[in-house]
Amino acid sequence: MNKPLSIISAALLSLSTSVSAADVDVGSREYKILLDTTSFSGNTTTRATKVNNYWTALKNLIENDSIECDTSGSLSLEKSRTVIFYDVENSCDLFNAGYIFRERIDNGNREVTLKFRSPDRFIASKKDMDGTESGWESKFEEDLAAPFSSKYSYSTKQGISQSKNLNKVDDPVGLFPGLADENLDETLAIEKVGNLTINEYVYKNASVDLGALDGEFSLTLWYNETVSTTQPIVAEISFKYEDTNEGFSNNVVTRSKSLFSAMQEDSTVASWNTQNSLTKTAAVYQYDSNFCD
Repeated sequence: MNKPLSIISAALLSLSTSVSAADVDVGSREYKILLDTTSFSGNTTTRATKVNNYWTALKNLIENDSIECDTSGSLSLEKSRTVIFYDVENSCDLFNAGYIFRERIDNGNREVTLKFRSPDRFIASKKDMDGTESGWESKFEEDLAAPFSSKYSYSTKQGISQSKNLNKVDDPVGLFPGLADENLDETLAIEKVGNLTINEYVYKNASVDLGALDGEFSLTLWYNETVSTTQPIVAEISFKYEDTNEGFSNNVVTRSKSLFSAMQEDSTVASWNTQNSLTKTAAVYQYDSNFCD
């Protein structure tokens, strides 16, 4: 016997409600472009001057007739810290499962982050990314790389003690229990990806008025700590806007896309860009071409 329409409708409504409740809102959208590393060679003073020169060119682009958005602030050094990525040498089990596991050390304080990335929003949002340490924080965001490709990332960060070892796969699994769902061999050793210890410098405090939301800029430079050179191994400019309820208006997203395109097409600003379309993380994984072999 056919069920009454009212019962079917109620069932569908209940299903729809439960599925929607399980979804995770995109809390931020970040637009990223890799820059030519040779453009930022030099000592600390020279580097700051070149960052300022880049911001001047970008600011002029943003405020000209084609974009016509207001800017505020300027790019200044806000963070200086150490970054290390870990994975299984020769197989890169974490990376191949879609995960990135990294440690940041800032003024002696250690923080680890596990990030899962996928072009499929629903695959990314369904991952169990809970942490185990007090005060762990998660975020779900969309990353947009040049020319315009999108990936969703679900990440959790948490502090760890000075004595915590990061030697085997069971260490990140112990910190992020949902990782056990991937059935990785937890006895395998994890090593620094590419044998890299990265000195990271992040320049911030510049923004663009996108309408209801501001876009916050970051210019990030990565250096190999163990190599004596004034040229970074990675340079990236990005801007992002945030709303925990995914309240991104048409005006905000349209202006952002126009700006992102202009940053790749304007002859002055684009002259700072690299032709390499790798992300920062991909650049680290390819720094030593034999690490994942």
